[in-house]
Amino acid sequence: MITTYTITGAAWTAISAAGESGACWLDEEGDGGVGAVEVRIVHSATGEPAEAAVTFGKKVHKPAGNSDVCNFTADTDSDIYYARCLNENDQALLIVDVV
Repeated sequence: MITTYTITGAAWTAISAAGESGACWLDEEGDGGVGAVEVRIVHSATGEPAEAAVTFGKKVHKPAGNSDVCNFTADTDSDIYYARCLNENDQALLIVDVV
C-alpha cells in the first residue's frame, strides 16, 4: 500500500510496520518541502532509534526516473523502518510503498 508521510527533523516517523519491506522516494514536485529536504531512513527491532542515528541513516533522494527509489528490507519480523529529516527545521513529503 502506498502512503505519504510528512517527515520533519523534530522526531522519527515510523514508515513501516514490524517485518515490512518496501520502497520510498521523495515527492517529485517538492510539495511540502521546507529547508534542505534531506530525509534519512534507519531500522530498529527494539523501538524508536536514538536521535543521533539520523547521521548514519540511508539518504533518500528525489527520483530522477520511475525506477529511482530507495528500497528497504526488514532483517527480522520485529524490524521497523523510521524516517527523519537531517536538520531540525526541515520538512519533506516521503512516499512509501510497503509489502
